[in-house]
Amino acid sequence: MTTNPPSVNPLEESEYTPPVGEKGKIWTPRWIGALVVVVMLGELATFSYSLVGTALPGIGLHFQTTDLGWTITIANLVTAVAVAMIGKLADLRGKRNLLVIVTSLSAAGGVISAVAPTYEVFLVGRGLQGLLYVTPALAYSLIRDVFPKKLIAFAITVTFTGAGALLIISPFVAGWLIDGYGPLSIFWCIAAFQVICIIGVLLLLPESPLRVKSRLDWVGAILLGAGGALLVYGLGNAGTWGWTSTSFFVFMVAGLACFAAWIWWDSSFPEPIVEISLLRTRPMWTTLILNAAVYGPAAIVVSLVPIIVQMPRDPGGEIGFASDAFGVAAYMAPHGAAMVICGFICGAKAARWGIRYPMMAGCGALAVGSIGLAFLHSETWQVLLWLLFCGVGMGATFGGLPNLVVQSAPPEKQGITSSIMLSAQNLSSAIAVQLAFAMLAMHTFTTELGTFFDSDGYRLAFLVSAGFALVGLAILKIMPHGRASDVREVKTASDVIAH
Repeated sequence: MTTNPPSVNPLEESEYTPPVGEKGKIWTPRWIGALVVVVMLGELATFSYSLVGTALPGIGLHFQTTDLGWTITIANLVTAVAVAMIGKLADLRGKRNLLVIVTSLSAAGGVISAVAPTYEVFLVGRGLQGLLYVTPALAYSLIRDVFPKKLIAFAITVTFTGAGALLIISPFVAGWLIDGYGPLSIFWCIAAFQVICIIGVLLLLPESPLRVKSRLDWVGAILLGAGGALLVYGLGNAGTWGWTSTSFFVFMVAGLACFAAWIWWDSSFPEPIVEISLLRTRPMWTTLILNAAVYGPAAIVVSLVPIIVQMPRDPGGEIGFASDAFGVAAYMAPHGAAMVICGFICGAKAARWGIRYPMMAGCGALAVGSIGLAFLHSETWQVLLWLLFCGVGMGATFGGLPNLVVQSAPPEKQGITSSIMLSAQNLSSAIAVQLAFAMLAMHTFTTELGTFFDSDGYRLAFLVSAGFALVGLAILKIMPHGRASDVREVKTASDVIAH
């Protein structure tokens, strides 16, 4: 994530060429090992999200709570609040240094969650684990800075592909861990994985030679974080307080006021954490809203379906399959396969099809899958069918978003653009999941095994998911970029340097 000092060529980083091996060899053992480490870091964010989603029912029973939305939300919220500041610190202090620090803090959070005596302590650990979702962005930036030029595109492609492929196998790993060692065992697994990655980063990845001289926008970071926290907390308690209650209204107004204050502050601050002027451009704000609209339904589906598969049948006989954690894999693996295959096809055909039309089809598939899950979910084949729609939708949209981000801003502003988009993705995921669980909390039933959500609650939650997808579809219709010509003619840093 790179912003550029005014005193130097803003594209100077593109001219840095790391040394290759002896006799001009590029695929030296060091670069092969470095690539493996980067791929592991890129995969871990997706891997951990799937593990936690599968473990949610067990976590609820372990801590005797139905307030499970915060297990996902607090990690996403920390990511949304911290990503821009971490990106700025990476420019100031070095990307590898921040990568090691962030991964270490996230691993410590995994240990805290694994040994937590109460749900409150568990959530503290989950908050620290949210930093894990920042590591792919740091890793991609480090690839661009230190890898040999001929390896950069391949390294990023492999990292993206590996992350998608893990959606296929992660439910099986989650089932083995949860059924054999308990739901909290997944956090030991994640922490151990991170320790291996930290060692690999220190041994194999060089530090970026780039540094930026600027001030940290602490006021902007605090206002941005407070706004997100107030909104998400208010939405999460809406089911308890009531949607027309004074408390809900106060939190919503306070959150929006913080966002307004942040926009005012960063509009006048000489070195803002986020460039407000960049947000005003049509390509930027449409891409920003689209990121939020796409990641909302994805977070809801991935979080709720494992709960449905493992919960007992509700009193009305409409939902619940009483499966074990390993059985979740039978539902989620086809969904992951559909996502990987569709994403690969859309990416390979981007120069011919463009980005907008495949993403329109993807948002449509997400809406259809979500509506199907809302109303037809009593049979296994129904859930599998709608999950396939969701997998196709996620593959088409996730594969297109990076291209739209590249097209939405000039090459010299790609670093801050990526930070803004990642913030939107994670804040949207946090709000969507919390809103879905607020719907669920209003519709519960109790058995000797505990308290569970009934069919009416899931219907409302998946309709929220469909609403997000339909917003994305509407945004794509007014988006000015993403056509096939935009894919073929996108400007890179080398293009700018040449002129």
